[in-house]
Amino acid sequence: MGARPSARSRITRPDRRFGPGELAALPREERRKLAQVLLSDGPARVLEFQSTGAYDEFVLDVPLLWRSRRVRVRVADEVVDSTALTRLREAVYAASDAEGVLVAARGVAAGIGVPTGVMLVTPEMFIARLERSASIEWPDRTPRPASDRLALQRDLDRDAYLLDPVGLRWLPSLALNELPSDLAGDMAPEDLLERVAFRLFTSALGFRGERFGEATRGHRLPDAVLRWPTPGHPAALLDCKAASSGYTMAADHLLRFAEYAESLRDDLQAAGHKLRYMLILSSSFPGPQGGRHPFFGRAADLNERTGLRLVYLRADDLARTATSIEQRGLSTDARTALDWSTAFDHGLVTSEHLTSMLGD
Repeated sequence: MGARPSARSRITRPDRRFGPGELAALPREERRKLAQVLLSDGPARVLEFQSTGAYDEFVLDVPLLWRSRRVRVRVADEVVDSTALTRLREAVYAASDAEGVLVAARGVAAGIGVPTGVMLVTPEMFIARLERSASIEWPDRTPRPASDRLALQRDLDRDAYLLDPVGLRWLPSLALNELPSDLAGDMAPEDLLERVAFRLFTSALGFRGERFGEATRGHRLPDAVLRWPTPGHPAALLDCKAASSGYTMAADHLLRFAEYAESLRDDLQAAGHKLRYMLILSSSFPGPQGGRHPFFGRAADLNERTGLRLVYLRADDLARTATSIEQRGLSTDARTALDWSTAFDHGLVTSEHLTSMLGD
């Protein structure tokens, strides 16, 4: 005899008394909507839909590693027999689909076999999926698509990546002006780079600051201001440069950086932070090794104009440093005590400078 459900399981898994008979009694349109919600719970995308006398059919595009595959799903409006399964298998073969799924929402005939390449979803299996789905609500013990939850999920699917407090896995790709495959959105990589970089600095690395970003396009402002966590410590202007071949500073950028400093220096000084650095984050900074690198000439020009120290930081190095900090589980106090000033004072910052800052 199986174990009796605990009081906790009875609360978290309410007995809705909804079985195959109740599922079969639902109007066809309601069963179709429920199936569509379940099919939309994952990464699959509906390519085609058609409705016939015997079934509603969805053709899905389902991601699989670097490619996708087509899956044909039929929601039967009659008791499923061997003929229905055979016809689905033939349709799958004719269309070169990867798989066929037949949802027997109104029951299954006795003694049938399931052919290769087709999956049979019994009423009990379908109901179990409904009960596990957060996109289904149960007014009066009857399943219905949870419209408010679905709308919220669509918003989260669109926006959640912008709220990722770390975003480490995306930073190097964004710095190369490439949109990672798991970021489904219509924003430009350079805009996402600004957001992810600022959130990384302020959430994982202990900085404070203010992001200006794309909302202030046309104004003479950097992407963000980064402040050390305690008064009396310096501040940095942050500008992110998404570049597939690396960033090289042009003359007009130098003038723009000088305007940034002029716009923000007094306010930062009043708040107890001396503006010291102009920090550029990009994929790489091409140039010969040593003193012939173009960084040094630009750094001297910027310092003469503004008194700021130019800092070049690669996104890869920043991501690795943040990953190391996360893996070590450093406390808030330990993160704020990291000596970023010494690392930034090198100007052309390398992974070795950041590793030394961590004490390795």
